[in-house]
Amino acid sequence: MSATTAIARRELLGYLLTPAGYIIVAVFMLATALMYFLWGMLWGGGFNQGDPASMRMVFSGGIFIFLFVAPAISMRTLSDEYRMGTIESLLTCPVSETQIVIGKFLGSFGFLLAMLVPTAVYVIALEMYGRPDYGELACGYVGMMLAGGAFLATGLLFSTLTNSQVLAYLVTLFFWLILLLASKGLPKLAAMSANWQGAADRGTAMEVVQNLSARAGRFIGAADPQQAVQGFAVGLIDSYNVVYFLGFTIVPLVLAIVFLHVRRSR
Repeated sequence: MSATTAIARRELLGYLLTPAGYIIVAVFMLATALMYFLWGMLWGGGFNQGDPASMRMVFSGGIFIFLFVAPAISMRTLSDEYRMGTIESLLTCPVSETQIVIGKFLGSFGFLLAMLVPTAVYVIALEMYGRPDYGELACGYVGMMLAGGAFLATGLLFSTLTNSQVLAYLVTLFFWLILLLASKGLPKLAAMSANWQGAADRGTAMEVVQNLSARAGRFIGAADPQQAVQGFAVGLIDSYNVVYFLGFTIVPLVLAIVFLHVRRSR
């Protein structure tokens, strides 16, 4: 068994053999169940005749659930090793920083996949009451896995920087919360500013500022994680959305490897 596989297995068992892991699963299932059945019963999503049998609300709204659940999974990956003092023995083993980080990530990602398995009951309910589009459902699950991987990688990075699980959780939470709010709010502010400047003065300088504000708004709006998930929720696999989540997965993992290497070389 390779070092990466051994670390991933140890990490996964750490979630499956402790009460904290099942509490996380319970919170996730409760949140998705409320979203699924309230949408279905109150607004007819997937249950009324003529309505599409889908889980779009669960997939598109899942970003808000992951906002709180995913950091709870990733917060212990390395900060717990620091707190318990086992990081030193781990770093003195014949394993590389890359193997440690990738193993930790794969273990937490495996737990996230296991957490998604019980949601198959929602698919069964859709099959009982309608004819769901399984291609759309598959795209939705792909989006959930990509988004979950990005959340976990970011949480692992912040877990590398502190020995406090609570701090790692909060920093990860606020990172994604600020990104989500900024990507939704700043484009609107930029558009309002551009319109105000354009109405006040139609000179060349103001037109340049207006164009720059509009472009800045579009650029910031493209960082909206919910918008990226929305495409998967309706059955569309956009290359930009795939690259978006892969970027937020790969870059934090690389940074975590670098920070762990710096700690090891001290």
